[in-house]
Amino acid sequence: MNVDHIGGDDPDLALALLPADDLTEADRVFYRFSTDQGTVGYGGLERCGNVALLRPVVVLTEYRGMRFGTDVVEWLLGEAGRLGMLSVYLLTERAAPFFERLGFVVTDRADAPPAILRTRQATGLCPASATLLSRTVHG
Repeated sequence: MNVDHIGGDDPDLALALLPADDLTEADRVFYRFSTDQGTVGYGGLERCGNVALLRPVVVLTEYRGMRFGTDVVEWLLGEAGRLGMLSVYLLTERAAPFFERLGFVVTDRADAPPAILRTRQATGLCPASATLLSRTVHG
């Protein structure tokens, strides 16, 4: 799988990662994942000090069920480690079981770092009912 760093203003990224209201703000890095057949999906990280928020991981419909989601998340965790992050958090409404299979654990919001709770994802882009999960990064 090929990985390209892309800007938050990439129109295909914005379509894939809804909500997209904050994609161009500081401390966010996004990537396009592809094969020889074309784009497979997108994902990114929002740096919050020494922890990161995993931005929505999206695998395009025609590539789902082919392990690309797992590969994208594992690559992003490796990138978080390379960037010096200690742990990665994410918010999800429907994909908690997928992320739990990858070693993430459900985390009480009261136990999350304040920097994670101050992100736009946590303060309004994701509903308050979204599940917060976290995983330690091994760099």
